[in-house]
Amino acid sequence: MPCAPTSEKMWSTAYPEPVAESVSVPSRRGPAPSLRVDDLVTAALHLLDRNGVQRFSMRTLAAELGTSPMTLYNYVPTKAVLLDMVIDSVIDTITPPDPDARPWEEEMRRYAREAWRVQRPHPWLPTLLAQRRIVDRPAQIAARDALIALFRAAGADDLRAREGVAVFFAFMIGSFVQIRSTVSHHRPTSRADALFEAGLDVVIEGLRSRFGTPVRHRANTARSQRPAGSR
Repeated sequence: MPCAPTSEKMWSTAYPEPVAESVSVPSRRGPAPSLRVDDLVTAALHLLDRNGVQRFSMRTLAAELGTSPMTLYNYVPTKAVLLDMVIDSVIDTITPPDPDARPWEEEMRRYAREAWRVQRPHPWLPTLLAQRRIVDRPAQIAARDALIALFRAAGADDLRAREGVAVFFAFMIGSFVQIRSTVSHHRPTSRADALFEAGLDVVIEGLRSRFGTPVRHRANTARSQRPAGSR
């Protein structure tokens, strides 16, 4: 007579660990599909590209994968964690700035263009980053630190370097939100690219000017340009 399954075996069958190799997930119909965490990330990315953030849910993801919503929580603890993983799957592919590259303008332009090219197919991503104030993903931290070092090497002090990074990322997020909303989907993407390049030229020129002007001089200039009644 076969031995009854132990409680340990029953538990491991009911709640499989989300390991790297394929794990059988129970299904109501047909053979049990095989899922991995990467499968969830890929499917979630496709849904977000197709429907946007507002219509994304664990229920719609489960339907896409042909399983139940509760099954997904065997692989990721929360929807927020899954969204972070999807974000990382995109921005981790962008090569961060090289702080030793010269001239700094060309390296910043290279990084900006690559970030634009990689994120352009995912218009929901920059908006989500801004709405949720996500600024601490590993790729973001690496890029921010590298840009600060790049700007410091260009002659900026720490304050101006950090100001430059803030301006740069504000431009990038604004470009995705504004340019994609003003350029019709029926027009070629070359129009959006042209607007992005024009804005990038303005940002670089502005940073070049600020990096070459001492902070104290800028403050004195700003005071001297105020209307007489406001001093």
